[in-house]
Amino acid sequence: MIFTWNGEKFEFITDVLGVAPLGASSGDGNYFPVDHDEYIQIPGSALKEDAGRYRIHITEELHEVSYLDEVQLIALDHPASLDIYTNDKFKSPPYPEFRLFGAQEKIHPIRAIDMHNVDATARLAKIDQTYPDAFEHNTSGVAELHTLDLDFGKAAPENRAALVLNGWVDWADGSTFLGASQNGTGLIFPYLQVKDAAGNWKTVIEDMGIPSGKPKTIVVDLTGKFLSASREVRIVTNLCVYWDQIFLIRDARAPQTHLTPLNAEAADVHFRGFSHPVIDATRQQPEKFLYDQVQPVSNWNPTPGSYTRYGDVVALVQTADDRMVVMGSGDELSLDFPASSLPRLPNGWTRDFLLLVDGWAKDADPNTAFSQSVLPLPFHAMSAYPYKASEHFPSDPLHTEYVREYLTRPALRLIRPLAPAKPSD
Repeated sequence: MIFTWNGEKFEFITDVLGVAPLGASSGDGNYFPVDHDEYIQIPGSALKEDAGRYRIHITEELHEVSYLDEVQLIALDHPASLDIYTNDKFKSPPYPEFRLFGAQEKIHPIRAIDMHNVDATARLAKIDQTYPDAFEHNTSGVAELHTLDLDFGKAAPENRAALVLNGWVDWADGSTFLGASQNGTGLIFPYLQVKDAAGNWKTVIEDMGIPSGKPKTIVVDLTGKFLSASREVRIVTNLCVYWDQIFLIRDARAPQTHLTPLNAEAADVHFRGFSHPVIDATRQQPEKFLYDQVQPVSNWNPTPGSYTRYGDVVALVQTADDRMVVMGSGDELSLDFPASSLPRLPNGWTRDFLLLVDGWAKDADPNTAFSQSVLPLPFHAMSAYPYKASEHFPSDPLHTEYVREYLTRPALRLIRPLAPAKPSD
């Protein structure tokens, strides 16, 4: 989970590494291929300078192991008239390349309806935590196969539009994927259809991607995808994807921006505990985490293995070199980035931020590969996870020293102890 200093307190932004779930069962006897880097959007209002630095904290709140290799803050300067979005999303290969989209005019659907003919137009007009959510679903992240139809009238006649979608996913775990596969249905990631000249729905994007967990904005490039004058779009899935806002932008080409990368000048890993979670009993709102309410114990023990020793880790987060900060339940990585080297903003421009996080995460689901151990360590050159017997974590002097000097902290029991038994009479 990512928290940023907004000038008054640490503010919850979203989760990260949802694009890189190590060893997650795909339900067919195989494991999901994983990406390893993610660009998290941070609005300028959520990250304010504090004594010449920008402060960002990354916490491990769940029953997981996080492997953080590189963390870089990027100042994203752009005309104030534009809202900027990245191409990041969770999807199957090929993974989306880093690129930016700019929205000056947001073209909202003139009508949006779901498979039950429920009008969802107002629910998609703005980010307000109201979603088209009439589809039936269980509590494990599986829904009925459902559609969402969007009509954009006569917009984007040049046929180089992009669809911008903000939302979140009630993510199914590996055991759920396995169960869905055994039931014969499987989990169907969203695919996108448009109408041809005869008015028939045709699939033009087999895997449009989803937000990688908590609320995020994704973009689907529709350049050349419309097959007729119709600007109707249909999204089909059986995942619990909750769309908060959807709109079209007329031009998918790269906007005018200026990017300034910043490496951390200080980084420290330490035990913090667990932020108080705010959980919707119906699972129709995303979890939130209250940073200023923390408890020191967990409801589970951390995954067995050796973690990064507490203290200074700035050398580990500068580059993606397979020397990772390995964090377990209750750990926190605090990062300070220098603000003084940023350029002056031109007139009429504003500054937002991106946080590049390169790494992986592994949960404790029983159908996740190696879910009960920190090892084997992931690395960028691996062909998959679990990787082949012929592959291995780098064993050159640099990485041998890294393992010896940094991976020295054993997992500690954090679970609440039972109340002591009362003495007998």
